[in-house]
Amino acid sequence: MLTSSMIKEEVDVIIESLIHTKLEDARQRLTHMTPQVSSEYGKGALLAINGIINVMENRTPDKMADSDKILRAVERLPKIEMIDDLDKGYLQTLGKWAKRVKDSSK
Repeated sequence: MLTSSMIKEEVDVIIESLIHTKLEDARQRLTHMTPQVSSEYGKGALLAINGIINVMENRTPDKMADSDKILRAVERLPKIEMIDDLDKGYLQTLGKWAKRVKDSSK
């Protein structure tokens, strides 16, 4: 099983692959990583990555194009809503991806 720090490192690598539109590499890493994740945080991160990959594969990345709105939601939701580890993994992963998208477009 992967530790939370190992999950975060692998998520960072997958996000980098997505930023460089290496979808097959990201999909392979996700497939390899999935059976090694048992924590709720990790499962939330996997859900977020899978959603991002699906949007990109369907050629509709404009549906997630407003990284500022995603980052605002990631920041605000935990303040107004009780979130569990699954939600935290999902939100933090989306936030990492949105931040990288925003940074790469500068």
